[in-house]
This record gives sequence, structure tokens and C-alpha cells, in this order.
Amino acid sequence: MRWPLDVPDELSTERVSVRRYQSDDASHLFLALSDDRVWEHIPRAVPTTALELDAVIRSGLATGNRITFTIREGGEIVGVTSFIFDPADPEGVEIGATQLSTSVWGTGVNGAAKRLLISLAFDQGAAWIQFRTDERNARSAAAIAKLGADDLGTRQDTLVRRDGSLRRSWFFRLRPSSWRPLQ
Repeated sequence: MRWPLDVPDELSTERVSVRRYQSDDASHLFLALSDDRVWEHIPRAVPTTALELDAVIRSGLATGNRITFTIREGGEIVGVTSFIFDPADPEGVEIGATQLSTSVWGTGVNGAAKRLLISLAFDQGAAWIQFRTDERNARSAAAIAKLGADDLGTRQDTLVRRDGSLRRSWFFRLRPSSWRPLQ
């Protein structure tokens, strides 16, 4: 797999699209993520303004090892997700830093957005796709398992939770042989 992936500005289905993040998206994204439950398992401070949210996203993009997308349903921004590349493990890519408006939890929006990114990464030669979530986030783990990813278990992470505890992350990997794209 070659990084950076060749990513179009937008990928879409009839219902959901993912578009490369732009700073102009920050105000709509900030509103979409305004419920405290969205931030429960996120190991960084909760941005208090759209400008802060944009700065957080831009700092992640600055390394060159991340491509961030807004997730839209019916044209409305309802969340965010990213490809995250680890140069020390260059055969695959992580799909993560996903946050969704509670209005779309359990509606299939997350799975549809992830399927677009999974197909793109495998089409460009990724040997695997990794997902991780806080060990306390069973809802997220269940959504990842629905994609067909193998449960690799939990291990200590380098991420620090907002309460100051060192996070244990639950890791999953999806391989092309177990990927079943929707027809």
C-alpha cells in the first residue's frame, strides 16, 4: 500500500457520503457533535468552539499521517472519521477518530461510511485495516465487529483519558479475505 492513499474529494452511496475535511465544515461539525455522549470515550479535551475543533483536526492532519473526512447524511454533516497511517506498520491503515451525532447512532450511517473507506483502502492495496476503541466502549466495539473485523483483544495504549487514566484500547483488524462489501 502506498501512503498517502489516492482519495477523491467525496465518496458516496445514495444515503451517506464522506468528504475530505475542510475548515469550513467545523461549525456544522461542532453542532453535530454537541452532545456530551459523543465525547465520552475520546481521550482529549472537548473543544468548546468550532475554531477549537478545527484546530484539533488540523493538528492531526499536520503530520501527514492522517486523512480526515466529514460524514454526511442527506448532505448534512453528522460526523467525522479518518484514515490514520503508521509509518512503522505500512502495510495497512487504521480507520478511526470517528465521532457521530447521536441522531444517527444505530441507523447504519457509521457502517455505510466505514464501508466506503474500507473499500477504498483495500482497492489501493491495504493488507489490513485496523480499528480501535476504548475498552469501555462496547457500543463502538459491536459496530466494528459487524464489519467482520477480527477481535485482537485489549492492550495498554499510549492515549490518556480525560480523567487522567491510561487508556486500554480494544483492537480489531479486517483483512481483505474476510471483507464482504455490500453489493
